[in-house]
Amino acid sequence: MRMKMFAAETFEAAKAMIFAEMGADAVILSERETEAGVEVRAAVDRMGGVSFGTSANEPLFLRDARGSAGHGRGVENPLFSRVRDALLWHGAPQRFAERVAAEGAGRNHGSLSDPEEAIAEGVTRLATCDPLPARLENDVILVGPPGHGRTATAAKLTRRAAVARMEVMPVAADLDGTAGGDQLAAYLELERGQIRVCQTADALFDTLKTLKDEGRRFVIDLPAINPFDDDDLASLQDLISVIRAEPVLVMSAEGHPEDQLEAAKSFARAGVKRAVLTKLDVVRRRGGAISALSSAGIAFSHLAVTPFIGGGLVPAAPSRLAALLMEDTPGDVIALRGAA
Repeated sequence: MRMKMFAAETFEAAKAMIFAEMGADAVILSERETEAGVEVRAAVDRMGGVSFGTSANEPLFLRDARGSAGHGRGVENPLFSRVRDALLWHGAPQRFAERVAAEGAGRNHGSLSDPEEAIAEGVTRLATCDPLPARLENDVILVGPPGHGRTATAAKLTRRAAVARMEVMPVAADLDGTAGGDQLAAYLELERGQIRVCQTADALFDTLKTLKDEGRRFVIDLPAINPFDDDDLASLQDLISVIRAEPVLVMSAEGHPEDQLEAAKSFARAGVKRAVLTKLDVVRRRGGAISALSSAGIAFSHLAVTPFIGGGLVPAAPSRLAALLMEDTPGDVIALRGAA
């Protein structure tokens, strides 16, 4: 038996190297991630034939995804391929795409035929959906990078609570002097005096103390936070500890997957546990954002699928995330949909 370690940027690239050098009978023994990508150990019988079946040391999710026992590349599970390819088209990192495909299609080989159902099953195993109740149980402080839709989300949460017959006071923390209060009032079609606008940290603390003393629930629209600025994140952590409101990330589906992942992890370290995913109506490829929040351990709260303030938030669920990951996908990628 001949064994060799192969290094590449992705698992698929490593497999291509293995089969090009060792032939179709090569067996993958192990895989591990490195800073540069992955390292994959493979083996082949010196005489050209495989001396054993799929190794128990091969990652379980990849072994399951193959769909049936066999050697080397095995019998490819077509549903696994369709799910993986759909997620890759949507910009999801390859590792995440393969994990979702393995958890959804690999574990359910033969019992599922619809890629959307398989994605929903995979997402269920890898991500958490935990929507905020319409009648808020905790005060909320909305955080996020510039331009991701915090003010619109504050208005949507306020309007949603009102429909559920609960009064929530919108608070614009206009600490950076960007007229956030005027924008929030305009979104809600209210006069500026009907909301709370605070232009200094002291004014914000005084306002929140008054609201708490009165037993009133509130949603704070905080100024933009740069997730790559240590000072910004330190200030956010201090503010969260003082205010004692639940921090909810407002994150746009726009952007590069690696930037989205790093930003999500930064906010997770600051104490964020839930997020509202925005701008889904103007982005075709949503895989990067969904992968980023899942990998950072942040639960999906709501999905902003329209720019309209009324009814603009949809509670997150695996089936809804799956629908977003199948929408707009080219026909040749989802050809398996509905197949027996």
